[in-house]
Amino acid sequence: MKILCSGDLHLGRRSSRLPDGLDSRAHSAAAAWTALVDLAVEQRVDLVALSGDVVDKDAAYFEAFGALERGVAKLKAAGIPIAAVAGNHDFAVLPKLASSLGGGFNLLGRDGKWSGVPITRDGKPALYVVGWSFPETSGGYVAESPVRSFPSFRAPEVPVLGMLHGDLDQPASRYAPVGAGELRAAPVSFWLLGHLHGPKLHEHPGAATLLYPGSPQALDPGETGAHGAWMLELAPGRTPSVQHLPLSTVRYDAVEVDVTGAAHFDEMERRVAEGVRAHVQRVAEGGCGPLRHLSCRLRVTGRTPLHRQIDARLRDRLHELAPEHGTVAARVEKLEVATRPTADLAELSRGNDAPGILAGFVLALDARALTEGHERLMGDLTARAMEVRRARPYQPLADPPLAPEHLRELARGQALLLIDELLAQKEAA
Repeated sequence: MKILCSGDLHLGRRSSRLPDGLDSRAHSAAAAWTALVDLAVEQRVDLVALSGDVVDKDAAYFEAFGALERGVAKLKAAGIPIAAVAGNHDFAVLPKLASSLGGGFNLLGRDGKWSGVPITRDGKPALYVVGWSFPETSGGYVAESPVRSFPSFRAPEVPVLGMLHGDLDQPASRYAPVGAGELRAAPVSFWLLGHLHGPKLHEHPGAATLLYPGSPQALDPGETGAHGAWMLELAPGRTPSVQHLPLSTVRYDAVEVDVTGAAHFDEMERRVAEGVRAHVQRVAEGGCGPLRHLSCRLRVTGRTPLHRQIDARLRDRLHELAPEHGTVAARVEKLEVATRPTADLAELSRGNDAPGILAGFVLALDARALTEGHERLMGDLTARAMEVRRARPYQPLADPPLAPEHLRELARGQALLLIDELLAQKEAA
C-alpha cells in the first residue's frame, strides 16, 4: 500500500515574512494542498492520510472548503480515498467540512472516540486505518492521553495505520499528550502523528515507527528546513518504508558565517556573501522540489576588530545580498551579529587590570604553569563545580566525575568569555 502522508496544512495561512512583490497565494497552504493532491494522483497512491490541523481555524472555513472540495473531487475521480483526524486548531471546523465533502473524505475519531475504516485494493482488504480526533467540545485542549481509550480489537491480517494529533512524550501538555511506549504497545504497524510543524521520524528496532510529517508548506521562520509530504509503503510482514518528498515553495533557514580574523570590511563582506551563496547552492542542489524562495536568518560570528561596526555596515546592505541558484532565490530576512573582539592575550597579560589578570590565568593554563594563586583559584572552581553537581536537580544525571582536563577547559572558556565582556564594556564606555 502506498500512502501519501501529511498534516498540519493550516489551510487559510500563507508563508510569512516574504519579500514584497511575491504572490502570497502561490506560497500558501492551499497551494501546497493542490500540489499534494497532484502528487498523489501522479504517484497513484492508495490513500492520502492527513494528521490534523488541516484547517487553520474557523475563520478559514470558506477558503478551506473551496480548496478541500477541489482536491477531494480530484482524488475521488482518481479512486484515491482520504483519511483524516481533527487537531487542536480544526476540532470544530473540520467535522463541518467533512460532512459537506461527502464520500471519499473519511474523518476518523469524531467526538474523541476512536474509529476505523478499511482500505481496499483490487476489491480486497489491504489496510486498516484507525484514528482519534479532538472532540468538537474540547476547545482545542485535551489533557489526557487518547491512547488510554484505544479500542481493543482483533488485529486484522493487514497492516494497521494509526492516526492522531498530539504531543509526543510531553506529559504536561494540554494537546493530547501521548507516550512513545504506549503508542508502540498498541496493535498498530505505523503511527502518523500531527501537531509539530517540522518533520520528525522516530524509528525503533522491532517496534512501530512514529512519524510527524510536518507542514507541507513552511509558514514562518520558526519552521526551518525542508518541508513536504511523506510517501509511506506498508505491506504485511515487511518493514515500513518512508520517503520525504519536498513540496514547499518556501524554506526558512538559519545561516551562520564565521568572520574570525577579518580586519577589513571587504574581507568581512566577502566571507558573508560567500557563506550565504554556498548555503543557497547546497539547498538548491540537494533535491529541493518546487522550492522558489529561501528566507535566511543570518548570524555572523567570530573574532574580529570590526565587531562593533559590522551590524551597521551589513544592515544597510542586506537588500544587496540576494543570491540565486537555479530556480531558488534567497533573501536575508534577519541579521544577528554575535562577533567578539580580538584579544591578544600576551599583550593583555602585561596589564594589572582585570582583563590582564584573566589573560595571565589563561596563558598559565595553556602552558600548564599555574602559580600558587592560580592553584587556589582552580581549587575554588573545583569545589564550586562539585557543589553544583551534587545539587538535587542534577543528581538523576549520574554524570562521571569531573576530570582535571575538563575543569581546565571549563576555567579557560569562562575566563575568555569574561575577558570579552570586560573589553566590550571598555569599548562601549
